[in-house]
Amino acid sequence: MRFPTISSDTLKLLGVENKLTPISMPSFSGINAMPTKSAPAMSEEKYKEAIIAQAKKDFENGKCGGHKNPSYMTLKNSFVSVVSPDRKGSISQMLRQLPFMQRGNMSYLEIKDARGNITSTYSPHNGWHAIGTREEQRRESEFDAIYIETWRALKAEAQQQVKPTSSSIDTFI
Repeated sequence: MRFPTISSDTLKLLGVENKLTPISMPSFSGINAMPTKSAPAMSEEKYKEAIIAQAKKDFENGKCGGHKNPSYMTLKNSFVSVVSPDRKGSISQMLRQLPFMQRGNMSYLEIKDARGNITSTYSPHNGWHAIGTREEQRRESEFDAIYIETWRALKAEAQQQVKPTSSSIDTFI
């Protein structure tokens, strides 16, 4: 069966353009970066001290973690990236192996690690996304546990200091 060819001018008139959009590398730096393997920035004990210090700083500033907290996210990303797969290397290798002419015609890509686990995906409409590994999820949970335990202890301590005594209530009545 032969399929009729439609000129690119006809497609443009119909509002359909066949643009070859090259697949670009995701960002691997900054607070919204895709996590990739990195060497530890400090020892495990220093990480724990840094997480506790971050929780104290955030509590004093009326914050509790969050994606809009750059210093919190930078520390968390550094802590987790120690166990992250080498997404940067895997994606670079895949792009080198992908024929140039096919790069603009991709509707979906999956990058897998040596064990066959999906570590990242790509689609032209949504871009790159990291798929967290079990190791990354465990490491994030460890970070969150240290941070939240410290933050909650500070909150409980602050509430104890603010509790009015029965004699102070009598004074206000």
